[in-house]
Parts: sequence; structure tokens; C-alpha cells
Amino acid sequence: MSDIQLYLVEADKNKDEARRLAARSAAALANGDLKLVELIENAGEYINHEDANMRIKSLSYLADVLEQVAPKVLKGQQRNLLCGFVLTRVADDSEGTGHCARALMALEKLGKWDSDTAANIANTFVSDSQTLRDHKLQSERFTILQLLDLLLRNYRKALKDLHNDDHDFLARFITYFDGEKDPRNLMIVFSILQVPMTEWDLGPHAQDLFDSVFNYFPITFKPPPGDPYGITAQDLKGRLQDCISASSDFAPYSFPALLDKLDSSSINTKRDVLAAIKGCVTNYEPTTISLYSVTLWDSLKFEILNVEEEDLAQEALAILAAIANQLSQVQEGALTAYLKPVIKECNEHLEDAPTKQSQAAGRIINSIAKTSPELANTMTKAILPHLFELFQSSESIAKRRGLIEVLNSLISATKDVSDQWKIYNVEGVLVADRADESALRDWSAEALEAMLRAVVNAPKSEVSFRLFAIAGLIGMVKIPKLLADSDVSRIIESFTDIIIQERSAANSEVEGAAISGLAVAAHHSPIVTSEKALPTFLAELPDNPTLGSRYEKVLEAFTKLSTEAQVFDTIVLRLKNKLQAALHQQANITYVHALLMAILFAFSNGSPGAEDGVIKFSYFSDIAKPLLDQALGLSESGSRSLSDHTSADIIGRISNIILKSQTMHLQNQVLAEYESSFSSFGEDASDAYSKAAVIASLHLNAAFQREALTPESATNILGSLARTANNSSTLPNVQLSALRQTALVVNKFVPPADLEQSLISTSTDVASLLGKNRSSESIILAFSVAKGLLIQGKSNKYTTAYLQSLLELLSDPTFGSVAARGFATMLAPDDILSKENHCYVSGLYKQKSFNQTVPSISASSKSVDSAVKSNYLVALSGILRWLPYTIIENSLSTLVPLLLQSLDLQDQAHQDVKSATLTSVETIITQNASALFEHASSLISRLLACTAAPDNTPQVRKAALRCLTHLPTQFKREAVVPYRRQVVKRLMGCLDDGKRAVRTEAVRCRTAWLSLDQEDSDEE
Repeated sequence: MSDIQLYLVEADKNKDEARRLAARSAAALANGDLKLVELIENAGEYINHEDANMRIKSLSYLADVLEQVAPKVLKGQQRNLLCGFVLTRVADDSEGTGHCARALMALEKLGKWDSDTAANIANTFVSDSQTLRDHKLQSERFTILQLLDLLLRNYRKALKDLHNDDHDFLARFITYFDGEKDPRNLMIVFSILQVPMTEWDLGPHAQDLFDSVFNYFPITFKPPPGDPYGITAQDLKGRLQDCISASSDFAPYSFPALLDKLDSSSINTKRDVLAAIKGCVTNYEPTTISLYSVTLWDSLKFEILNVEEEDLAQEALAILAAIANQLSQVQEGALTAYLKPVIKECNEHLEDAPTKQSQAAGRIINSIAKTSPELANTMTKAILPHLFELFQSSESIAKRRGLIEVLNSLISATKDVSDQWKIYNVEGVLVADRADESALRDWSAEALEAMLRAVVNAPKSEVSFRLFAIAGLIGMVKIPKLLADSDVSRIIESFTDIIIQERSAANSEVEGAAISGLAVAAHHSPIVTSEKALPTFLAELPDNPTLGSRYEKVLEAFTKLSTEAQVFDTIVLRLKNKLQAALHQQANITYVHALLMAILFAFSNGSPGAEDGVIKFSYFSDIAKPLLDQALGLSESGSRSLSDHTSADIIGRISNIILKSQTMHLQNQVLAEYESSFSSFGEDASDAYSKAAVIASLHLNAAFQREALTPESATNILGSLARTANNSSTLPNVQLSALRQTALVVNKFVPPADLEQSLISTSTDVASLLGKNRSSESIILAFSVAKGLLIQGKSNKYTTAYLQSLLELLSDPTFGSVAARGFATMLAPDDILSKENHCYVSGLYKQKSFNQTVPSISASSKSVDSAVKSNYLVALSGILRWLPYTIIENSLSTLVPLLLQSLDLQDQAHQDVKSATLTSVETIITQNASALFEHASSLISRLLACTAAPDNTPQVRKAALRCLTHLPTQFKREAVVPYRRQVVKRLMGCLDDGKRAVRTEAVRCRTAWLSLDQEDSDEE
């Protein structure tokens, strides 16, 4: 049997085998075993068969062969012969047209067609064959569309010439696609039709072409679940909108049709309409838009004046701005005609301010004005005279507030277009600045006076009025060349007066706005701010505050100005000087801490100067070092020292920010100066400076690069830290710093090769810390060593040794509870152990900690004595609270029973454990509630028990209520309905809880459970 005969047999049974047979024929053509004439003759017998199915399969064979023919096998004449043969089948037979299209695309891939051939193919399909909808199979229509898309993509001129030569071709072309409904096909149809829409002379066919696509508007397609093709409704909407907006010739049909649908009650339809109108306005010719601009305004304004959905209003505003932008490109008369009714209506609404309509007018003004500097000037000249006339004639604060709100919209728009005032040449050099042309300059004096009076003279109770005025002043400061320095100075004075004089809680919003305004002024007018605000604030900061002195707001405002680079140095220097004055005057420690925190805030959130992208080292020399010396007792200053724990910590943090990005050379200079202080602080635990050194050195050593300390120096520091941390008389703050620094040194400074020797020599190895002479302090120290190694991820042998020994301690009746608590600290986040501080941070340390601890704890907890079982539950809860859900999800069947048992812990010391457990339970409920279904009864009873006061802390009660709130929606309904009445009854007590946050959560929880009753009613 020949290949085609075998193909015809296999075509319906085994498509892969049929395809292989076609490939064999293609190979025979390539090596000369099969001649093209023979191929056509062999196929011809079946292509002309009276059985339609036989004809279809034979054409499929021909297409499969051609798709697998190697390049250059068929010559141009042969390809033309095949094209003619296939086109004959298209014209003479309605069956197998899809396979004919496949064959033609395969031939085009083997060699480009000439223009006549491309035009002939298009004309044959469009004029001499059935229309698309006559082909019942979607796949066949899809293939035909792919061919037509190829023609319009690669042979645009040929098809355009065909249209020009045959005036009826476009009509047939439009009709050919009628009735297509499949979304995959429509994506191609819209792309095909877009070519004649944008490139051909449509003549009398414009309406037919528009109607052919608008019939699909609006798109209501919803992809089926698991749709393999990935076509979304938005994909179709985008293609359809591109068609509607493709040609200005569509305007007489598109705008009336779209505006008619804008009255739809469907929000989604209105969204699609507005998106389509925006596309039309953007793409149609400006002269066309001018014919419909007023009509569009009359319809679109209602979406803004009477807001139904905010996104609809925003889209309508964008369209109004786009219309103005388009009309700016044609004669001025078109823009004037459009803006005249807009301005008239906006001014009318201002007369009724404050109303929703006056607010909407402000939005309209803003959207158009921010389109270009010219439009900003036009709207300013048209609106402000009337606005200020209304403002001056009214004594109503409410009305004035509404008018200032509209004024702010114009100020905001002017700021938005201010960048367009500058004109640059092709080299990027500024050649002109049109800031002086801003129409707002003519009204800046009136605007400034109006808003300053509102800020200064309005009653303090008129918070919103004053906030609008402050916002307007801030906006004016932002606009280049709008205000003179004297004007900015008056604004700054008004802001500083608010901060200094208005310190009641009722005016906190106004104070906050004034502080933000000063920060803006510092950015845009740093010199004026330095001269006006900084001395004023500094005068308000006492050297030694008296009882009841309120300096906090002034200090906050003063410090926030540090966000501006040009005043940063001045602010930090003034703060340092004020701190020294306070120390000299023996000011109370709270004030000293406030000044130190202000300096820290400036370096953390401000804009310190930089050199080569790195914060200037001089800040350490000038600011941090003198403070650090005072904290460590290295200063000869006669002032009070800064060796208290809080001061040392803040100074250390300031030093860390400055030093961590410095070069190794500069870091070594600092290290050399302080190394003796940092390596000997464990020798005298009672010395105040020694304690301060422990705390401050934590942050400085964190800043140093890994290579800054030699292994010997690192070992010396580790020994000092161990002595401090392992001393029962060490103060808690000092011990905590020593523990954190132990983890830091082990992680960063001790090389893995020297680790064992370093640990043994400093008595921080497992045997020394966890042996027979262990203590609570040594166990906690062991956790710090383990934490540093675990996060480092380079010393698995030693990490495992520590973890195994610590796990064994859980069964110890004396120290088991200490070990249990320690596991929570091991994974707790610590900003010291970070990559920013040059530490090693393994990406797998949390997974490793889980693998090495949780399975062991889970297994041991099943068999241990009840007296120590709580230790295992506490340890497990402490570990899980810091792990992401993805790590624990595969072990939920084992973990859930243990978590539920953790909720039964009665000791008041375990309240934080219950809180952490509830956090884990809530995560499981929201991520994989099915893991808890079988435990529904015990879970609900335990959660209810955790809501009881005073047995549980407010934090535990609130967390338990949050978990209960999730259950009605996350659990199967039949699993929770039996507990509905029990839960609702118990929640009554929570509604009277003494803590507002708990009561609020209880209301949410009760509503969630009562909704189950509502569902029952709905079903009935």
C-alpha cells in the first residue's frame, strides 16, 4: 500500500502514525524517491473522491506532507503549481478548507509568495469559498484565520492594492467573518480587521466595518475553569477596543453607540464603555474629536458629578483631560469651544461650595489643568477670578474650606506641569525656563494670604479647614519660582508656630501636617528653612527642661527636617551641641535619651552626606566618637557620662549606621582605638564603663567587616563575652547584649577552621556549657553560640552537637524549662545577624533547624514523663512561631495534636507560649484548614477556654477569638454548625471584656458564627 493509502487508514485511528507516514512521504520527496507529480497524482484520486470524508483526509495528508518537507526541496515553480492546485480545491469544494489553509501556510514557509499570488489566495478564500461561519469545526475556522492573518501581516500592500482595485472586496471581506463566536478565533478576527481599519480607505464601508466588531460589545466572555488556552475577557476587550478606536471614520457611529451604552445599569459595561471612549479620544484625529467634544462632556460629567464607582469617575476625568490634550493640537477655537461649557459649569458649582459637586468640579479642573502648562494657565485664568470673588464675599468657613479645596486642585495641577516649563536642547542643556509664564503667579499673593489667614486665624476647632490650607501652602512651596523667599519665610513661621504653640491632642493632625510642611520647605527652600525654622526650634529646646516641660513635638519636628540633605549637617550638629549642654547642666536622663534618639533618627531616616556613595566617615569623628568616648569613660569632658545602658545602646546604633559601609582601612582605625575596651569588659562586671562597653561594642562589632578581627582577637572577645554572659550577677540588659554579640562573633569573626579551638579555649564548647556544671546562664549562652552557627550554615557538625545536647536537656527536671525557653530565642529575628552587618546568613537555616529539632521533640513528647512534657510543648511552640508555613506544612498531622496540647498549659508563665501557639494555629486554619477538621471539637473547646479572663492575657484572648472567627468560613459547614450555640453563648462574656481590642474581635467572631443561622434561613 502507498503512503497515502496507509495514511487514510490511520488518520482516524492513530494521528501520530498518520503524521509519521506523511513525514515518510516528505522524506521521499527530499531524496528523490517520490516525484511531486506522483504525489499529486496519488493524492488526486482521493482528493476528487465522492466521499467527503475521504477528500478531507487526503487534503490533510497533503498538508501534513508539505509541513514536513525540508526547505529548498520544492522549487518556486513547483510551489506555485501546488498553490494553484490547492486554491482550486478551495474554490471547488467546501470540504477540507482548513487543511488547504494549512497546506498554503506550509508552502509560504518554504518560500515567500509574490504579490499576485498573495492577493489571489486572499480573494479565493474571501470571494470564492464559503464564509467562515459555514465551517462548523472551530479548529478549521482557526486555521483559515491563521492563513488570513499571515496574509495581512506579511503581504499588506498586496491586499491593500486588491482592495483599491476591487471596490467590492472590502464588503465581502467584512461579511466573511460574520457570526464568529469562539474567543480563540475572535482574537485573530479582531487583529485581522484592524489592518483595513487603520490602513485602508474605508469609503462607504466604514459603518459596516464598525458594526462588524461593535456587535461584540460589550464582551461578556468568562473563561471556563482550567482553560488551557489562557484567553481572558480582558484580552478580548483589549482587541475589541483597539478595533473601535482604530479609525476616525468610525466616530459618527462609535460615539453615539458608546454613549448610549454608558446609561447601562451594569458597572462592568460602563467600565468597558469608558475604556473604549478613552481609546477613541486618544487615537482619533483631533479634528474629529472637536466635533464631539461637547457631546462627550455632557455625558461624561455625570460620572464625575454623581460618583457611582470611583474608578468610573477617574476614567471619565482621564477622558476629559485627553480631549483637552487632543484639541490643543488644532486651532484654538476647538479647545475654547470645548472648555467654555466645562468652565461655566465648574464655576457654577463653586457658588454652592462645599458640596459633592464643588469637589467634583475641583477634580475636573485638576484633570484638565495638569495635562499641559498651557491648559493649566487657561484653567487658572478662568477659575481663580471667580473663586477669589466668592472667597472674599463669604464669611462662611465651610464655604471657604470648599473653595480652598478647589484652589488646591489647581495648585496641584500647576505643580504637576512645572517640569514641562523647562526646555532642553538635544544635548540636554537647559535653554529656557517658562516658570515666569505660569498664570498662578498672578494670583499667588491672594492665594497665600487666604491660606495663611486660614492657618493662623481660623478657630483651632476647624481642623479640616486648616488642613486644606496647610496642604495648599505646601503645594505652593513645591512650585518653582512661585513664591519669594519672604513668602516661604511666612509659611515656615506659621508652621513653626503651630508646632510650638498648639500641643493638644485635638490638634495632632494639624501639627503632623505642619511638620510635613516644614520637611517640604526644607527640601525646596533649604536656606530659608535653616535661617527661619532651625533657630526657632533650637530656642524652644531647653538645656535642662523643667518638670512639665513639653519639648517632644519640637524635637520631633526639628529632627524630621533632617530628611533634606542640605540641612542635615546643621541639624545633627545643633542636636549634638544641645546634648552637650544638657549633659553639662545635669539634665534629666529622659531628656538626654530623647536628644540621642533624635540624632539616631536623623541618621536612620534622614539624608546624611555621602562620598562615593558611602556615608561620610567624618560623621563618626565629629558626632559618634565623642559620644562613644563619653559612654566608655575615655573622654576627659567634665560633663556627666553617657555610660547608662540606654545611652550606650543608642550611641552604638548611631556608630553602626556610620561605620558598616566604610572601607576596611577606616574600620581598622576605629577598631584599633577601641579594641582594648571591647576585649576586656568581662573582667570587672561592676564597672559602669565596662557594662557600657558590652552594649556599645555589640553595634560596632556588627558594623565591622568579617576580616576586621583576627581569629585571636575574635577569641579574646568571645572569652570576654562568655564571662559576662555566664555571670549570674550580670544585669539583664548587659547579659542580653553579651549573648547577642556572642552569636555575632561566632557567626562572623571565628573561621570554621579555628572554631573548635576557639570554643574550647573560651569554655563555650558543648562540654563546658552543658556538662555537669551547667547553669541557667551557661544554657542560655549555649543557645547563643548555636544561633550564630545555625544562621551561618558553615559548621554543621558543631551546630548539630549543640542542638542535640540542648534537646536532651528538655527532660532535665532542673534545667528543662530553661532549655525549653531557649529554643524560642534561637530562631527569633535579630537585626544584628544580618547581611547588612556582613554576617553569614544561610538561606536554609530555618529548614535545617526544623529538621534537627522538631521531629525529635515530636517523638520524645509522646513518651516523656508528664512532669516535663510541658518543656517539649514550650520548645516546639517557640520554634514554630518563627518558621514559615511552607516548612511545617508536610508535618501538620504530627504537629497539630501537640499544638492543641500547648493550649492546655495552665501556668501563667506560659501565656506567651499560648499566644505563639495561637499564631501558628491561625496560620494553619487559613492555609490548610483540612488538617484541623478531625480535631474540630477539641480545637473549638480549647479556643473558647483561651478567651476566658482573667486566666488569659488580652493578647491570648484576642488571638483565640481571631482563630474562632476564621472557623465558620474555613471549616466545612457541617463541622462547625453543631458548636454554633455553644460558641455564641460563650462569646457573650467576651463582649464585656475589659479590653476594647478583645471586645472588637469578639464582635467580629460572633457575627461570623451568627452568619451560620442566616445561611440556614436562606436555605429554608
